[in-house]
Order: sequence, then C-alpha cells, then structure tokens
Amino acid sequence: MLLDAQLLLSLVVGLSVLILFFGVRTFITPVDSADRMQQLMGLNSGETITLRDLEMQGSFYRRVFKPLLTSWLQALGRLAPQRNLEQLHHKLETAGFPGNLNVADFLGLKILLSIVLALFTTGITYVARPDFSWMAIAGVALLFALVGFLLPNMWLTGRIRKRKTEIRKSLPDALDMLTICVGAGVGLSGAMQQVTEAWDNALCEEFARLLTEVKLGRSRIEAMESMAKRTDVDEVRSFVTAIVLADKLGVSISNTLRIQSEQMRIARRQKAEEKAREASIKMLFPLVFLIFPAMFAVILGPAVPLLLETLTGL
Repeated sequence: MLLDAQLLLSLVVGLSVLILFFGVRTFITPVDSADRMQQLMGLNSGETITLRDLEMQGSFYRRVFKPLLTSWLQALGRLAPQRNLEQLHHKLETAGFPGNLNVADFLGLKILLSIVLALFTTGITYVARPDFSWMAIAGVALLFALVGFLLPNMWLTGRIRKRKTEIRKSLPDALDMLTICVGAGVGLSGAMQQVTEAWDNALCEEFARLLTEVKLGRSRIEAMESMAKRTDVDEVRSFVTAIVLADKLGVSISNTLRIQSEQMRIARRQKAEEKAREASIKMLFPLVFLIFPAMFAVILGPAVPLLLETLTGL
C-alpha cells in the first residue's frame, strides 16, 4: 500500500511539474524575429530556404509541443468566464503583453496552474496524511486550486506596477532628448525614433509602437492618445495632452516639450522627497521589533544573572 502511494505521488508530482514547466516555458522563450528572417532569406548560406526547411530546423519542442500546448491553453482559456475580458486585455496591454500572452493564453495559464497545484497537493496530502477523508483532501485541493488561479493575477499586477515605474522614471530623460532633437530641427516623430534608438526600456517600446501605428496610417494624435490610455500613467497622459493641444493650437512643440520636461523633473524630485520622508516611518517597525531587542539583550543581558541572584537572595 505504501509503495502504491509513493508511486502515485511520484507520478502526480512529476506530471504536475512537467506540465507547469512546459506551460511557463512556452511563453518565456520568444523567437528572435531577426534571426528567423535571416534564416528565411538564406543570408548565411546564400540560398533561399523554404518555410518547411526553416520549421524543420527548430527543435521538437518548438515544432510540436509548443503549438500543441498553446492550443490547449487557449482552449482552457475559453472555458473561463468572459465578463471581464476587456479589462484583462487592458491589463495585459498595460503590462506590455509579457511573454506574448493574450487573453485566452492568460486565462488558460491560470486554469493550468490551478489544475497543477490541485494535483500536486492531492498527491502530497494523500501520502502525508492518509487518515484524511476524501472530502478533506478535496477541500485542500480546491483551496490550492484557488491559489493557483489567483497567482497569475498577482504576478500581472506586479508587472504592471514595475512597468509603470519604469515609464515614470525614464520619461524626464526622454523629454530632454525630445526637446534637444526638436530644437535642432528634427520632427517629433524623428525625435521619438532617436529616443527608441538611444535607450531600451518600456517607454521606448511605447514610442516604437506609436511610430509603427503612424506608419500604418493612423494619425499621430490618435496614436498618442492610445499610448496614454495603454500605459495608464498620469505623467504620460499629461505629456500627450500637452502635445495634442500644442498641435491643435499651433503652439511651438519645442517650448511645450521644454515646459513638460521641467515639470516632469520637478514632479520626480517631489516624489523622491516624499519617499525620503516616508523612510523614517517605514524604519520604525524593524527598529522597534528587530534592532532594539538585540540592543537590549546585549546591554541588559549581563545584568540579568545579578538581578536574579539579588531577587532569589531576598
């Protein structure tokens, strides 16, 4: 009986870890489009490579397992509630579509993680506590399935917060470069192109997407408003509003960028000063509960035996 339980546990844990590993790996191994285009055009060998030859050069995982797992995740994602799909799409867009996840992929990943954690905890509980009833095991599995369903939301929230912080920090420097380029006679689109070539961060990715949309025929005002809505950062929204008004009213964009740059730097300095004022309050907890007890133990520790002898002598 014990051998059967150990075998069942090994199978369940191995299957859960395998499914989770390939499910995550599917979205964290992006394909370099430049390398694929180079292979397709046969630049290395001087020969034209067909699509079949190009696909056969890939690994078995990329050719067979990854498309199959992606289709499974999308099928699982369609089983999830469809009420908040637009909100979830906006969150993924704000996070920069990490791992090239779309809505169906993200929902499928949540369901996959729930199933993996449920199977894993079921096997662990069955072996560690064989006296548990199946109702108790099912309750534990359901609890961890709920945790697995909510973990991707927490991860996505963290990615959104990190990306917003990165955009907020890089915006003043980008505005300085835009001001210099526009003052030198370069157009706003050309200045944004210079920014995307100079740095590699989330703001540059948004500028690159904006320029791509403009090249595809979208007006610059619509593309910039879409960027402000997509990033969901107040500083970017203020920058876009100023540029749109300057464009509509015929005001000098160079002066507008200079004013925006100064305001962004003042706002960033005020934000740093605010965080510096909060440092003393944040240090209060570790100071009282971690540092002071250690100091009291070192200072008053040698006096404790003498105090005990005095009290016992009385």
